[in-house]
Amino acid sequence: MLPNPCLLCARPVKGEQLCSGCAFSLPYLEPSGYRCELCALPLAEEASYCGRCLSEPPPFERCRAAFRYDYPLDYLIHHFKYYRQLAFGRALANLLAEHLRAARAETHALAWPELLLPVPLHWSRRLRRGFNQTELMAADLGRALALPVHSRLCRRNRRTPAQQGLSRQQREQNLRRAFVLTPGAPEILAGRRVALLDDVVTTTSTARELSRLLLNAGASEVELWALARTPSGDYSASHWTPESE
Repeated sequence: MLPNPCLLCARPVKGEQLCSGCAFSLPYLEPSGYRCELCALPLAEEASYCGRCLSEPPPFERCRAAFRYDYPLDYLIHHFKYYRQLAFGRALANLLAEHLRAARAETHALAWPELLLPVPLHWSRRLRRGFNQTELMAADLGRALALPVHSRLCRRNRRTPAQQGLSRQQREQNLRRAFVLTPGAPEILAGRRVALLDDVVTTTSTARELSRLLLNAGASEVELWALARTPSGDYSASHWTPESE
């Protein structure tokens, strides 16, 4: 097998997309660090939950995020999302799959999600971008974890203004009634545990809105899976501002 260049430093590597040094440099959310047990928000001091989850518990059970939204992870996400660098997307899906395999091993696969649902894009945004980056990641992740992916279970029925630069309250108002389930979704969801997949979680507004919709339709439990979580109050943690919520 011929070596290929590391996606970050271009050093030749065999059978991988990142060299060991660049993989080590990624901003992992370490299990030993302080973070909210519900939404994975990085915390400055020891606590089980962030202030928002204490006052407004989310409808999803937990967020499993592998990284902080910081350099150089943001570079990989940005080039996948806005420059259609699909190799970057495969690398990101592999990183998240590795994180989730470890989590599944720790829980001994008890109460593990039974289906995977990527956060949908409005058709106009998907047309402009050419793809839904979360849907492509879900396909890779579903194969890696042997989970069925239901990309057409939910759709974004109205185009909302970009979330960038909005406060949490503005984001929540922006997303109200933005999603609908497709016909037949309640039959698929009935009594099943769902993993909701997003690339970057900022305020959890999207996850809360979608989780309520899925639970009201009969899902027994919803988990949020994400590549990265932004720090508290920082919606542009590094070089690029994420679109996700």
